[in-house]
Amino acid sequence: MANTKFKNYRIFYNFLNSLAKDLTKFYYRKLNKPFKVSNKLKEKKGYDPVTTSDKAFEKFIRSRIKKRFPKHQVIGEEFGHKKTKSDFSWIIDPIDGTRSYVIGNPTWSNLISLNYKGYPKLGLANFPQLNKFYLNYNDKRAYVFEKGKKRKLTVNKKVSFSDAK
Repeated sequence: MANTKFKNYRIFYNFLNSLAKDLTKFYYRKLNKPFKVSNKLKEKKGYDPVTTSDKAFEKFIRSRIKKRFPKHQVIGEEFGHKKTKSDFSWIIDPIDGTRSYVIGNPTWSNLISLNYKGYPKLGLANFPQLNKFYLNYNDKRAYVFEKGKKRKLTVNKKVSFSDAK
């Protein structure tokens, strides 16, 4: 990862921590009901589902980011982006695992990354139906939040990549 000066991890970490909780509340208040599904690949062969929930989540996330960080660029899977001069880019996949979402499997998530000068700095993987989220604070610290408790994630440095399953 390039050594770019990036400060204020705490501001962005707190924002994503709060956003994860808000996304879960938003899901249960507004989206935990029937939804429409369509195929993004209208002219092409194949099937890439998108739901009205994907679009609602992305609008919700974009509104929160723009309210707090109005000059930052936001790039989303469903609504694309407008080029800005900001060094900050938020990358959004409003529902990662749309097929799982469609069939009722709870393992789908909201994915959000904050990039600075093209490099990822913080990230959120929020699982509303599992009431769980993962949040990295920087390239050395990451946490899982589950059942109201925060636990630091660690990497086993004794296991080689080839032995990982």
